Amino acid sequence: MRHAYRLSTLKVVSDIELPELMPWTGASDVSDEIFFRVGEIPAGLINADQANNGCEIPEERRYLLTLGDNGKVLIENGREIIIEPGLGADLTETRAVIMGPIQAILWHQRRLVPLHASAIAVNGRAIALAGASGVGKSTLAAAFLKKGHAVLADDICIVDTSDDVSVLASTPRLRLWRQTLDHLGISPDGLPRALSRSEKYLIEGYWASAERQQLAAVMLLSRGAYQEVALRRLRGRNSFSSLQGVVHMLGLARLLGLDAAIFTALGKMFSAGVEVWELSIPDDLVCLDHAVGKVSEVARSYADEP
Repeated sequence: MRHAYRLSTLKVVSDIELPELMPWTGASDVSDEIFFRVGEIPAGLINADQANNGCEIPEERRYLLTLGDNGKVLIENGREIIIEPGLGADLTETRAVIMGPIQAILWHQRRLVPLHASAIAVNGRAIALAGASGVGKSTLAAAFLKKGHAVLADDICIVDTSDDVSVLASTPRLRLWRQTLDHLGISPDGLPRALSRSEKYLIEGYWASAERQQLAAVMLLSRGAYQEVALRRLRGRNSFSSLQGVVHMLGLARLLGLDAAIFTALGKMFSAGVEVWELSIPDDLVCLDHAVGKVSEVARSYADEP
């Protein structure tokens, strides 16, 4: 059975269920589709360079990744993802890779910038909540959701710099751990699991009314034994290098020969006035509201911008 989903402005036709995405409600026949297929993949690619992370890269438009016992994935031309599951592989676990690193590669192939970030809408502008896995991007986005803000993306924030600098709304669904649900007063009963063997669930957010929103700021998250929530503006070279550090799958993009394209796109972000901030949050869920307040205070200035 094939499934149809929406990923940003594109229609996804998939052989496997992708509950992170919204169902497709547009026309059945569209000119630009992405395909997620289950099928056989060659043992290797012709004239491929072998990278140290188990991938093969013959050119920027094709990428082959080995997932160990879970099989292999081939991404081609920013349009087609072929999955060959390993014997007895759990497709739920494979799906997590597809919706994370594999999706990021697809956007790189399409000359878009995937930030390792969730994104929310505040005062008509997009704010990216960026950082490494496990830092609390989805958790903070959920705290904004509780305050009535729309969710634009979870874990991967797609930035388009071809005209203005805008975030493409991809999915309002957030993946949250059980302890976060408990803190927010959300019952896990009836919620789909993001991973089959973990207490991580999918919750529904508010869908943004616009398909894209101007990117105002990137918040670089860190969590640890801090005394209080702190927010600090970064500027100059430090700002640029920090932003570069949250481009998802940056190392692979460089192997694909896209380093110059990424550098140009980041330059456009700065020219457009995108701000970069460091947001430090104590490792305690009770601090979430304070973090939301700090970011919202900064975001108030964006409402008056043209």
